[in-house]
Amino acid sequence: MELVQALMAGARGRRLLWEFAIASEEQLQPEFAEHPLRAAMFYAAHRVAVERGESVGLFGMDEPGVPDISVEEIARLLDVASLVTPTAALLQHALVRSVDYARYWQEPDGEDTLLALPAFAAPLERVARHLADSGLADWWMDPVDLRNQFKVEFDQHDPVGKSQAPDDDALGILQDWRGAVLATEARDAAELHNSQLGSFSGEWWSKPSSRLPASTGIFPGGEPVGLTCVEDGFGWEQASVRHASVPPAANMLEIATAEDWIRLCREHGLEVSAQKRHDWYLATGRDGAWMIPDWLAVARDYDGVHLGIGAYLALAGQCLDIDEKYASVIAGWDPDQTLWFTDELRCYGPAQEWICLDASNEEARWVPAGNVPSS
Repeated sequence: MELVQALMAGARGRRLLWEFAIASEEQLQPEFAEHPLRAAMFYAAHRVAVERGESVGLFGMDEPGVPDISVEEIARLLDVASLVTPTAALLQHALVRSVDYARYWQEPDGEDTLLALPAFAAPLERVARHLADSGLADWWMDPVDLRNQFKVEFDQHDPVGKSQAPDDDALGILQDWRGAVLATEARDAAELHNSQLGSFSGEWWSKPSSRLPASTGIFPGGEPVGLTCVEDGFGWEQASVRHASVPPAANMLEIATAEDWIRLCREHGLEVSAQKRHDWYLATGRDGAWMIPDWLAVARDYDGVHLGIGAYLALAGQCLDIDEKYASVIAGWDPDQTLWFTDELRCYGPAQEWICLDASNEEARWVPAGNVPSS
């Protein structure tokens, strides 16, 4: 899969392209000038939310006064919008914004809904080729870089320098996870069979236990990807980062294409139709049987599983058909995340402390603790 294809294939990739386009508009327009591209999408996305019956409002404006802007007009504005020269910082910003808007327990937001329409295909492809031509995002398509893996711990410390608590082991964690999935499926099948479709929310993610150690690579500026690219994060304000030592002979599983995930489900599948039915119906519009990989079975053959940034942008949140009966969704994963099935992962060297500035707004950014500006 090529980078342009990855950026165009999924909701997260399309949102990244949009975020780059409006960041370009913001840079090229004076601070208090009109931003027609951003404004047009804002009003159109609001219309989508209202038509779906969501309880939304615009401060200082009655509903009849909201501009009625067509999809074709927004697509035209995007097609003629000037694009700035890509930088690593701008690409990181667009990626973080896209991850922030991922939500698989309800309908996609208005922007994601609109960007999936055919009218946006050509304008978004122009942006995708602009980014690809820069070469700055080529590494998004690479397999895991085992030499540069970093473990992020939010608002806590790991004094023993290991990725798991002393009494934890990967096999035990995965056994517990599998047992919980089977128990939840049996419970929800009994309790929720007759409930109204989309009326219940439960565990919407499809990755294995969060107790497993996880790591990511780093951005060109040295910031770990796992600091800022977190689906459904909790607004953390501080974190400890350690360099992870990966076993040299680690046997890694790469999720690079839809076929990789589908093969896992076909070879080692767990049915989760009852527990995912409501959330994934809202997220994808599909009402049917669902399956996820049995990570305990997968762990017999691999030491870890990696979802690269390019694969994340193409696949996260998409409905992936396994066969005529089953489908699956990659949900709750973070870009460039590796989840480890081995107990041999170690962290070395002192932890580097990071602080999130302006954590409660869109200007949030992470900096090393020693670089926090004095107030």
